Amino acid sequence: MTTSPDGAAPMGDAVRDPRSAGVPTCYRHRDRETYLRCHRCERSICTDCMVSAAVGYQCPECVRGGAKTVRQPRTSVGGRVHARQGVVTIALIAVNVVMYGLQHLAGAAFSARLDLTAISGAIPSDSHIGVANGEWYRLVTAMFLHLSPAHIAMNMLSLWWIGLPVEARLGRLRYLLTYLVCGIGASAVSFAFMGRYSYYSEGASGAIFGLLGVLAVLAYRERLNMQPIIVVIVLNLAFSFAVPGIDWHDHLGGLAGGLILGFAFAFAPRSRDRVPWYRNPQNLVPLAAGAAILLASALTVVIHSNTLLQSGAAGALLG
Repeated sequence: MTTSPDGAAPMGDAVRDPRSAGVPTCYRHRDRETYLRCHRCERSICTDCMVSAAVGYQCPECVRGGAKTVRQPRTSVGGRVHARQGVVTIALIAVNVVMYGLQHLAGAAFSARLDLTAISGAIPSDSHIGVANGEWYRLVTAMFLHLSPAHIAMNMLSLWWIGLPVEARLGRLRYLLTYLVCGIGASAVSFAFMGRYSYYSEGASGAIFGLLGVLAVLAYRERLNMQPIIVVIVLNLAFSFAVPGIDWHDHLGGLAGGLILGFAFAFAPRSRDRVPWYRNPQNLVPLAAGAAILLASALTVVIHSNTLLQSGAAGALLG
C-alpha cells in the first residue's frame, strides 16, 4: 500500500471512486455507495431515497408512478369520493345568503334586474317580461333571490338536508351542474305559465326540488327505504298547491328535471375498463340528459316569449 508524501493517509483510499471500482451507487446520488435496490425498477437507491412498500423498498419515481395508476374511489353512480363532504352545498348556501343580503342593501332595483318578471324597459307598454326581451340570464339569477327571511331559511335548510347526500353520491362537479340544470328548467317552466303582468318568481326551491328528485331515484336504485323521501315530496307538493303565492310550476319543473337526471345517473351503463371521461357512459348519459333538459327549457322560453311579445304588440295596436 502506498502512502502520501507526508504519510498522513494511504493514497489508494484518497482517490478511490465507487463508480470506477464497479461498486453500485444510488441513481440519484452518484457519490453514495449502496447495495439497496428498488423492488419495481431494480435501480440502486440509498437510504435517503428508499420508500417502504408492501414488499421491499421503492424509489421515489416508482412511488409517484404507482400513485398515478391507482384508480380513484368512485361512488355507485361514478361520482368522485372526496374526503371533505358538502363543499359545494356550503358554497351554494353562502351564495344565496350573500345575494339575499345584497337584495336588502341595494333595494328593490337589485331584484328587479335579476328576477324573472321585473321591469325590463325594452317594451314600454309591456315592461314586466324581462326574459321575453332576451334577458335569459334571469333564468339563473332568479334562483338565487328570496323574498323574506322565512323564505331563505326554509330553502337553505332544505338545501342542506337534501344537498349533502346528493353531493356525496354525484361528486362536486356533477352535483353543481345538476343544481344549475334543474334550477334553469324550473325557471323555464315557471316562465311558461306567466302572463304579461304576472307574479314575482324567486327562490332556490326549483333547484332543490330537482335535487330531491335525483335523491329519490338514487335511493330507489340503492334499495333504500323510500317512505321518508316520498313523504317529503308529497308534503312539499301539497304545501306548494295549498298556500297562495307559491310558484308550484317552478317546483314541478325542478322535480321533473331531477327525476330525469336521477334516472340518467342511476341507470347509465358502467364501463368495466378505464376509459377517458368523455367515453365513459356514466358521464355521457347524464350529460345528454342535462343537454336535453336545457334544450327543452330554451324551446319553452322561445315559444312563450313570442306569445308574450305578440300579445303585447296586439294590445298596443288595439289600444
